[in-house]
Amino acid sequence: MKKKKIIYRFFDDHEEKHYLNSSLDHQELEELVEKFKKKNKDKVFAKEFISFLHKHDPEATEVEVKDFYF
Repeated sequence: MKKKKIIYRFFDDHEEKHYLNSSLDHQELEELVEKFKKKNKDKVFAKEFISFLHKHDPEATEVEVKDFYF
């Protein structure tokens, strides 16, 4: 069975909202955020973090969310 992918919503240090598709669970993602923060002086910017995350989860991608009306 394939591992379930989760979409996370987060705000980076530019206070911009981003959506991230990852197969990592919440705990694993939190641990990677802390590791990333230590390397980057407590700053998290979406583009750099997603590149970092991709090394640990090759399937991780940023997701664009749009409204759909009909």
